[in-house]
Amino acid sequence: MSLSIILICLLAERFLLEHQDLRQFNWFSDYSNWFERQELPNWMQQGFGGIIILLLPPLLAATLLQQLLNVSLFGIPGTIFAALVLLYSFGPQDLDRQISRFIEAREQGDEEQATSIAKELLHDEPPPHDPSYSQAVAEGVLEQANSRIFAVIFWFLLLGPSGALLYRLATLLPKLQTANRQLDLFHSSKQLLAILDWIPARLTAFAYAVAGSFEDALYGWRSYHEGRMDEFESNASGILICTGTGALRLSTLLDADNAEQSSRHHYLAETAMGLVWRSLVVWLVLLSLFALAGWI
Repeated sequence: MSLSIILICLLAERFLLEHQDLRQFNWFSDYSNWFERQELPNWMQQGFGGIIILLLPPLLAATLLQQLLNVSLFGIPGTIFAALVLLYSFGPQDLDRQISRFIEAREQGDEEQATSIAKELLHDEPPPHDPSYSQAVAEGVLEQANSRIFAVIFWFLLLGPSGALLYRLATLLPKLQTANRQLDLFHSSKQLLAILDWIPARLTAFAYAVAGSFEDALYGWRSYHEGRMDEFESNASGILICTGTGALRLSTLLDADNAEQSSRHHYLAETAMGLVWRSLVVWLVLLSLFALAGWI
């Protein structure tokens, strides 16, 4: 059943592109601000204790509602609820559409729009010039695919709808105003996200290797562990980017463009998105095999 829900949600994602605004988490920001105003002991508002107390009510509510719906009408309401939570937990923006808009903006010479999209993707200012600019966007695709799609699927398979919601809320924690005001909460939320990303990032990197150049992907993985760890914000980011760019043979593509004096560097993002889609197929094939074996 889990595989069917995942397939339905991935298909639904393609037909609901015009309704991305429904996937809002303003309620979580308002809830965290309310939680901060409560007169609670420090251990309940700071560090991992604060995070657990903060996340527990919405996750318990989702779990209880799932259990109630599973025992009514042959479990059909529970299945619908699980699908809605998974669909809600993807994103929050559609990565493929974002890259299409980025390429379209660059083709039309609208660099202001392209840079705005790049900022959304990277959560930072992109490099000012090509090829570093387009390379950064391609690397952002490889990193964001795990956060927006693969890790959500992993935690949904492991813990059900509450797992998908847990991961999405965990990605939002470091961006909350509460986390900005409480440094301890910010660092703890980063640590929680690193824990939740540990397995999914490696599974996604493996899928990149299978869907791309396996040997170059393994070389990228080794290069990260042997000397590039300080270049990246997190362990998951480093593994995804080093393995993904290796699978794409990104350095070879850049060398070829430079040799031809090509200015079409922005298609690197489209190439990265192609690797993401192929990797998703790898995941679905493996999940299908697991489903046939009765493991999921």
